[in-house]
Amino acid sequence: VTYRYPAQATRDGFAVGPIDLCITRGEQIFLIGGNGSGKSTLARLLTGLYQPESGEILVDGQPVEAGDWERYRQRFASVFTDFHLFDQLIGPDGGEADPELIDTWLDRLAMRHKLDFVDQQVASTQLSQGQRKRLALLMAICEQRDFLLLDEWAADQDPGFRRVFYQELLPRLREAGTTVFAISHDDSYFVQADRLLEMRDGQLSELTGEQRELASRDAVSRIG
Repeated sequence: VTYRYPAQATRDGFAVGPIDLCITRGEQIFLIGGNGSGKSTLARLLTGLYQPESGEILVDGQPVEAGDWERYRQRFASVFTDFHLFDQLIGPDGGEADPELIDTWLDRLAMRHKLDFVDQQVASTQLSQGQRKRLALLMAICEQRDFLLLDEWAADQDPGFRRVFYQELLPRLREAGTTVFAISHDDSYFVQADRLLEMRDGQLSELTGEQRELASRDAVSRIG
């Protein structure tokens, strides 16, 4: 697929692609890249928020047609860096969220004593940015979608909970069969990823072997 932003007065619009990427259900994939490399554009293409200018997206070998985009987007739950935090927990297909799932993840996210609910509506408002991100993740998990996209989710977490996220929460999501695509530069935790991808100047590549080892030692040097 390719995507290009509208041209400006003095320059062409930034272009992403062509991108050829195959994702298998249940994988945990990390994406790195510098500012303006195209990471967020790729995330929006992947989740159907942007539609490709050319090329096509396929699910189980079947292309997503013009009338399929809404259904395609329903496969994804996401927490972007510029997320809007709603106050209502919602389950699959817009129904009630699973109370047992809520109870389990309140403990995993260390939010049981930070949140109060009235009919699955959040009554608590005094939350730090890191706690707001945890609540956003709880809401995303309650939707029970096939695919979870996280854009620098751990950046606002303290070092202790960042470790919990990578070493405990991601394995829990794997056990549940959730596919995770995470934009991250936490190189000390790249070992948790099945695959490590990189965006650079709108082009996507997969880092393997020595390249992955180098990025896992120092992602900042890798992305310049």
